[in-house]
Amino acid sequence: MRLQTSFILALLLLFLLGAVPASADGDPPFDPLHQPSPQSPYGMDLMGPGWQWTFPREQAWPRLDGEIRVDLIDELVRQSWAAGVRSARISTWWCMVEPEKDVYRWRSLDKAIQIARNYGMDVMLQIFYTPDWAALGHDVEGNCIDPGYRNLPPQDMNDWSDFMAELTARYGPTGKDQVHAWEIWNEPDLLEFWYIPEDPWHAGAPMYAKLVQRARAQVDANDPNGKLVVGSLSDIYGPRFLGDLMALEGEDDIRDDIDVLSFHLFAEAALKIYSFKEALGDNHFELWATELNSPLWDEYVPLVRLTELYDLLDREEITRSFWFKSWTSQRWGPGLFTDFSPGWARESFDPGPFYATFQSQALFEQPPQAPHVLSPPQAIIQPQTPQFLWLRPAAGSAPIVGYKLQVDNSLFRGHPYFQSPELDVWVPVGELTFLPLQMAAGGSSAAQTTPVATIPAQPVMRYRPDKNLAPGLYYWRVAAVDAHGNVGTYSSIRTLIIGSGNERIFLPAMR
Repeated sequence: MRLQTSFILALLLLFLLGAVPASADGDPPFDPLHQPSPQSPYGMDLMGPGWQWTFPREQAWPRLDGEIRVDLIDELVRQSWAAGVRSARISTWWCMVEPEKDVYRWRSLDKAIQIARNYGMDVMLQIFYTPDWAALGHDVEGNCIDPGYRNLPPQDMNDWSDFMAELTARYGPTGKDQVHAWEIWNEPDLLEFWYIPEDPWHAGAPMYAKLVQRARAQVDANDPNGKLVVGSLSDIYGPRFLGDLMALEGEDDIRDDIDVLSFHLFAEAALKIYSFKEALGDNHFELWATELNSPLWDEYVPLVRLTELYDLLDREEITRSFWFKSWTSQRWGPGLFTDFSPGWARESFDPGPFYATFQSQALFEQPPQAPHVLSPPQAIIQPQTPQFLWLRPAAGSAPIVGYKLQVDNSLFRGHPYFQSPELDVWVPVGELTFLPLQMAAGGSSAAQTTPVATIPAQPVMRYRPDKNLAPGLYYWRVAAVDAHGNVGTYSSIRTLIIGSGNERIFLPAMR
C-alpha cells in the first residue's frame, strides 16, 4: 500500500496532545485543524448506480434536464445518518458528468456530495462508464441511458486522465475538500461493465490496469493523502479477474498503486471472501466490501443474522462496507427504505422493517445534542463579518472536539438545505496554539511544544468568518462534532441579514 502522508502532517498527528483526546485508548490523536472522519465501518450505496438520471427531479422527464430534488436527497441522507450510516458511496458516471469533451455537468453531483458531507458522511466516488465521444473504436452518438458503448474503454487514455484531473481537483483538498476515496470503475470482471472488443476475456485486466495507473497519477497530484480504491469486483468472476490483476508484470503491474481493494458480497459471504483472498496470494491491501447484501433475506431478517454477517467482516479484516442498496429490492435484498419503481416516482423515503434492524447494528454511539444558538439576533442587520455565538451542548458517547457551522443563501421549494453554502467551516472546540517544528541536521524532530487545542471554561462558542459575506439574507445553523467524527443534530435554522457597512443596524420594532 502506498504511504502518501507528508512528514509534517505525520508529526502533527503523532505529537498533538491537548485537552481533547479521543475517548478510547488506542484511538488516533485528534487534529484540531480538521474535522475528524467517522470511525464507523458502516456505509451505504445511498442512491444506486443510476441516480444521476433516475433520481426525482422537478421535471419528470427527461431526467437529465430538470432540477434534482434536493429536499429528497436531504431526507434520504438524513434518515440514513440517523440509522448509523457514516460513509456514502456515490456513483459518478463519467458519461453523465462530461457528456461532451471538456463540457462538464457538475450540478447534481455537487449537491449530492455536499448534502452527504453536511451530515458528516465520508464520501467515496465510484467512477465508471465511458462517454460516447471517448469510446474505443466507436464513432457513435448516444447518451448514458442507452447501453452499447459505455462499457468500452476510452480510445485515448488522455481523455480519462483529463477527467480524473478535473474530478480530483474539484473535490479533493485543493478544491471543495469533500472526497478522499476514489473507486475506479464498477465490476470490471463483468462484460456488461468493461468490454474490450478485440479480446474481452483476456485483455480486460491489462486495460483496466491502465485506467488505474492514470487515475493514480491524478490522485497523487490533487489528493496526495487520498485512497485509490481498486476493484469493485463482482462475486461472480471477481476472484479470477483479481488473480489476473495480481499476475500483471512490468509496466502493467499496479500493486503499488492500490490503497484499497474492494469487492461485492451477495450470499455465501464467507466462501466469497475466501476466494478473493486466495486470488490475492501474498499481496496485502486494505479491504472494503463496496456492495453488501443477501438476496436470500427479506425485510424481516432478524438482527442476529445481520450481526453474524458484520462479525464475519470484522474477523476477515474488512474495514468498511457499503450496504447495497438503500431501498429494498427483490433482486438484491432488504434496504432501509421501502421498495419503489425504477422511475423513482416518489415524494418521500419511508423506512421499511429493515431500517430498525440496521439501526440496531450500526448506530452504536450516541452523537452530540444540538447547540443552542445565541447570536446574531434575527432582527438586527449585521456587518459583513458577523460574530456567531452558541452554547456548547451535551456530548454523546465521545467528547465534542469541534463544530460544523454553515451559512447559505439558497432555497429549494422555499426551504434552506445548505446545498451550496457560502460558509461551511470547521470550528475547533477552543483556542489553538500553533508552535513551530524544529529541524535538525540529518532529520527532523518536533519542538518541545506542539500544536494543542484547549477547551474553554465557559460554555459559549464564538466564530467570526475571515471573509466578508455579501449583503443579503442568509440562513445559518451549527452542529457539534465528536472525537469519532459523528456530527450531531443541527441547531434550529436562523436567519441572518448582512448589510453593506461595518456596523450593526437595529430594525424598527413592529407594532
